[in-house]
Amino acid sequence: MLDQAQLVRDAVRLRRAHHRHPADEDLVAVRANLERAAGPTVGRAATARLLGVSQTALDRWIATGDVPVVLTARGRREVPLRAALDLVDAVEAHAGRHRPLAAALRERRAVALAREDLHGVRGTGHRTAELRGLAYSRTIADRLDDATVADALVLLRRWRDEGRIHPRYADRWAELLTGPREQLVDTLRADDEHAAALRQSSPFTGVLDERERRALLGIGAHSPA
Repeated sequence: MLDQAQLVRDAVRLRRAHHRHPADEDLVAVRANLERAAGPTVGRAATARLLGVSQTALDRWIATGDVPVVLTARGRREVPLRAALDLVDAVEAHAGRHRPLAAALRERRAVALAREDLHGVRGTGHRTAELRGLAYSRTIADRLDDATVADALVLLRRWRDEGRIHPRYADRWAELLTGPREQLVDTLRADDEHAAALRQSSPFTGVLDERERRALLGIGAHSPA
């Protein structure tokens, strides 16, 4: 039986193939099944092994906000699967460089800093969460590409299979993700009741890295040089 680390490695390879062929529905189905088998989160020790660093080093990156963690039902801090896939992919892309994880995270920080102006949406009271959701959605719209859409289709498929999304919203997202890109972008950027309702079940969750998410929430973060 494959361990979680091997499942994550296989999921990274399959995701790359899917990004090259984003319209392949078979790859969507296989990816959804493989990522479900890998689990929603990856333990910190397993993540450290996958990234080629010690758990102590990984914990330092977690403390700076460069690597996200969530609290599981068992009370453990673990790395969300999507973040783990992104990091493993980035580290493998930087293979051969000195401290590939640090190099990958520096590159991601530079991109995040270049995008500090997150559409300037601000609010107080009951509109704050809605406006942050809108800022997140518009940031996704700005960087939308085939790979991001392919990942969203896989997550949507998993949610359908697990009964975690209302069929009406699942159908609408499927239409948008497989339809004209302009229509999807317009919906992501829209500030209306329909778009706000769709954002409550957006399959683009986890696209922004931790630094960008913190910027949306107005939370400061510092990272090692």
